[in-house]
Amino acid sequence: MRTLLGRLGGYLPAAIALALPTVFLPAAEDSFILPRASIVVAGACLGAGIALLLPGGPGLGRLRWPLVAGAGAAVLAFLFSISRPLSFAGSYTRYESLPMRIAYLGLLAMAVWLMHTRRHRDWVVTALVFGTGVACLEALLQFAQQVPYRPDGNLGNANVLGALIAMTLPLAISRALRGDRFTVAWWLGAAVLAGGLYVTTSRSGGLGALAGCLALVVFRLRGRAAAIGAAASIAVIGAALVVIVTSPLQFLNDDPSRLRIHLWQDGLHMIAARPLTGWGEDATGLSFGQFLSGDWSTGVTFDRIHSGLLDTAAMQGLLGLAAIGVVLVILVRGAWRARAGAEVGALAAAGIGYTVWVLFNFDWAPATGAFWLVAGTAWSAVRSFEAEQAGPAPDPPAGAPALWRSVAAIALALVAVGLGALPLLADTWYLQGRAEMAVRIDPLQARYHWALGQGLVAQGSRAQGVEEMRRAADLGESEPGLYLELGDAEAKLGRSANARADYRRALQIDPYYSPAIQRLATLGG
Repeated sequence: MRTLLGRLGGYLPAAIALALPTVFLPAAEDSFILPRASIVVAGACLGAGIALLLPGGPGLGRLRWPLVAGAGAAVLAFLFSISRPLSFAGSYTRYESLPMRIAYLGLLAMAVWLMHTRRHRDWVVTALVFGTGVACLEALLQFAQQVPYRPDGNLGNANVLGALIAMTLPLAISRALRGDRFTVAWWLGAAVLAGGLYVTTSRSGGLGALAGCLALVVFRLRGRAAAIGAAASIAVIGAALVVIVTSPLQFLNDDPSRLRIHLWQDGLHMIAARPLTGWGEDATGLSFGQFLSGDWSTGVTFDRIHSGLLDTAAMQGLLGLAAIGVVLVILVRGAWRARAGAEVGALAAAGIGYTVWVLFNFDWAPATGAFWLVAGTAWSAVRSFEAEQAGPAPDPPAGAPALWRSVAAIALALVAVGLGALPLLADTWYLQGRAEMAVRIDPLQARYHWALGQGLVAQGSRAQGVEEMRRAADLGESEPGLYLELGDAEAKLGRSANARADYRRALQIDPYYSPAIQRLATLGG
């Protein structure tokens, strides 16, 4: 049984890599992001649980304690969060919660624990490239059909597809350069990825893909040539960035480059207000409005700083940023030293492609989950290379797992159901208009309480509806529209003071939210 579990477990990372770009759930209201978020959390839990039942596998080595520190920093940010319910459940369509942040690290760890052979790692690469290729084909079809939105390959956001392409294009090119019997297929896959990148019109995706491909070249160099290549690559990326911000590309997709600069400047002030532990996971939307120095995009409420570096510092503070930074530094150093190992350079290049992309975007489960899975695959390759250099090691004892391991594995399976499957069930009820069922299944998700309150108000039960919407506010809903509706309902109940407080709360989230400004003016607030 343990032998079969070990064999199947070795292919679990590949299954996750295939699912992240391809799986969506039309039966759910959030059919694109939530299914992938569930895959990340459930996959990390199940992978760690299987690893517990198979003691004696590959260890994390130098990454063990940095990963523990990263998880500890996430817990610390949660404990000091301005909204613990929000930091645990995650905001709707975002889900960058405490469980998600720990699951990212879990994906890295379980990939190392479960993948014992080069074949396992090759399957991860193949699955991720194939899955992203399928998404790109869908995007190309959307482009041909002239859909009224940016083609996204059923990922819900074109930039997320751009991030996946930034990771997978270097992987596809690396496999094509092997020169085996699948060379033509890999080059065709690379062409499909390039086509998908073009139709997404993702500037950050293109910049990330360029960085990943240049890194692929640098990791193939040796000695002084590698240093020269690295410097030249940085210069090329810098030049490409200058072209983007000084050419008409800066206005692409009605998203001018100066918008990012304004958001980053305001984000620095937000980070400075709570520098050590941050505002809490996914709590940026509740507080960012207090630091906005201008109406940078009329009609848009910002819940992200739009830079993974700054968003992590805002959510988890400098302690969380430092912990993640140490993990990434160890990964890059290990990959550089082991770049002679099979696929180490390609996997590291894929990670660099994502890292450049996320400098101009924010973490999101479909792309970020894939990144941490790639990071785990890269570290597995590094550890394998180091083991080969050190010589054969004695086989670990094959005794039965300790009782605590079995109990922990069962607990992780239950967590996978609770945090991975039940939110999907709740969201299917939400789509069907059964908010009362969604609230029972996922009681910490503020959006469902908001919907239930709306339904009660529409049925004439205004007082009960106000109570439910108030509960949504207490759970950390960061959409100003909730507080507008809540204030309107309170005003109709004759509670003018409460209504004014609700409108002011909407303006704390978005100080340029015109409906709340108008309501306050009407009430004399």
